[in-house]
Amino acid sequence: MPKETYTKLPKTFEEQVQLLKKRGLVIPNEKKAERILTYISYNRLSNYWYPMLKQPKEEEIFKEGSSFETIFKLYQFDSELRAITFQAIEQIEIAVRTQIIYHFSHHYNSGFWYEQSKAFSKFPSFVQFLNKITKNVQDTKQEYILKYHRKYEQFLPPSWKSFELLTFTNLLSILKNIKDNKELIPIAKSLGIHHSLLISWLDSFIYIRNITAHHGRLWNIILTIKPEWMKSPKGDWVNVWENNYNPAGHSLERVDEKDKILKFYAVLCSILYCLQFINPYNKYKDRFMQLIEKYPEVDLYHMGFPENWKEQPLWK
Repeated sequence: MPKETYTKLPKTFEEQVQLLKKRGLVIPNEKKAERILTYISYNRLSNYWYPMLKQPKEEEIFKEGSSFETIFKLYQFDSELRAITFQAIEQIEIAVRTQIIYHFSHHYNSGFWYEQSKAFSKFPSFVQFLNKITKNVQDTKQEYILKYHRKYEQFLPPSWKSFELLTFTNLLSILKNIKDNKELIPIAKSLGIHHSLLISWLDSFIYIRNITAHHGRLWNIILTIKPEWMKSPKGDWVNVWENNYNPAGHSLERVDEKDKILKFYAVLCSILYCLQFINPYNKYKDRFMQLIEKYPEVDLYHMGFPENWKEQPLWK
């Protein structure tokens, strides 16, 4: 089918409200809706009303009873969910950084272990990482690095100083390039997982963290970077982390584990699981429960929650 030329013209905020009404959306307070659209774009909000559209969704006609107020509540819920999730993943990032520094510094008996190519499996990746950390040290204005340079002759500081300048993605790149996978065992153990799951889980945490940092949507997303299922938990866990959501319409029993549709619930469970070991007194679960109580309009099914999720050991 040949592509068509985009010809839609920009609409005023008032025109946007009238268009939504024409498509069947209930808008009790049009002026309030205009104010909201003034500061939250039509396109951004459309991500939250997509499940409310009738089939075929391309016609953009709302199901009966769909309300602008519900859409805005979903948006507010998602905004607060991003905030508490960012804080939760921050704890995991700091813990992983600490474990990497501690384990490898002791394993090689040196704070400068990361300068040894023998520790890494791919030399080009090692060089790329070394260039990254060199640039970070060169560009930083952090006083503790400047103080180090005034006293010591080596340009690159030991890992317990220089690694504070690395992002979560940089840390993961180290783990992906470690020559001996057995070296991942103590780091994975600190999170309560098998070392074969470490890269997968951290990858999914970074994926979600990046969404939260760039004000993306967590509600109703389908994970494009998915954690691998854990078969032998060391702490409280769940027996399933997906519901029967499947856009292809196939029975889940016929779908391979790697092809199953995972939504935010899967990563939420993974974060909660790791926090059991990192910080048993964390408030992430409590804050999430307070959120869903504050926003009863939120349909947890669209986040991947199964029916009996509250009965799972992780949630009790």
